[in-house]
Amino acid sequence: MAKRKYTLLNQKQQLLIDNGALHRNQLRHSIKRAIAKLTKRDFYIFSPPGLGKSFTTDDEFANQGIEPVRIEGNTSLWGFVVDMAIVMYNRDPKKHLYLFIDDCDNLLLHKDSVNTLKIALNNNKLVYNKQLMAQYAMLEEYQQEAIDNFRKEGRNAVEIPLDNFTIIWCSNYKLADQVDLANIKDTSSTKYMKAIDELALRRRLNARDYDMDAYEMWGWIADCILNETPKDMKKSSLFERERILQFMYDNIAKVKELNISFAEKLYEEMVLDPVTYDTAWEYDYLV
Repeated sequence: MAKRKYTLLNQKQQLLIDNGALHRNQLRHSIKRAIAKLTKRDFYIFSPPGLGKSFTTDDEFANQGIEPVRIEGNTSLWGFVVDMAIVMYNRDPKKHLYLFIDDCDNLLLHKDSVNTLKIALNNNKLVYNKQLMAQYAMLEEYQQEAIDNFRKEGRNAVEIPLDNFTIIWCSNYKLADQVDLANIKDTSSTKYMKAIDELALRRRLNARDYDMDAYEMWGWIADCILNETPKDMKKSSLFERERILQFMYDNIAKVKELNISFAEKLYEEMVLDPVTYDTAWEYDYLV
């Protein structure tokens, strides 16, 4: 396939775009494999925020006619346990379940949560052993009913079986890897101990890391803007998209944010003020 010819973008930028396309294709391929159950391990996908992880995952589910169960947002371990109890209580046990965990980064910030998730994936059972008294009393009736279904008689613990389902987890938080662990000098620190648990959780997942510098992120964003065109930019011309990307590239150290939504904001300014939009860009979107 012949490469698209650009008016404003140079050869170096084209190489960054090609690299971004490669990473985005790898991401989509990983999601396809996870949905098709071509791997035994659940998927964990990390990238900086705003690069379209959630969009790509949703798009692949839609392409295959699958409606996943979503758990998203800022949740505690207890909140996650409640959500999982509701999901597993109301599911059809004979039907394979797809669970899409999106932006639940708070779960990974605490050692106890990471350790619980590690054990859950190892044993196919989510176990919560803490006292339930006050937090249980604050639940809605339907939530208590779901939790009660997984409480053992005479015990306070909640044990939720995790059978016949696939997890795809998109996160802005990167689980520690071997390099991260090696860079922590104090092996007695809480940070080091948590990194060990994160590494153990990573081993139980099929992890995909897209840990990029600013220019690699620009290439990823550029490929999306030029070759898929976000919905809020559907009416934009190729020249307008190139102009936006050129501005982001030229000011990569000064832009307030670097993501797909930022490009959409710049396009909004273009539409509102087609004559002097570049002045608004400089005043409003650079630090």
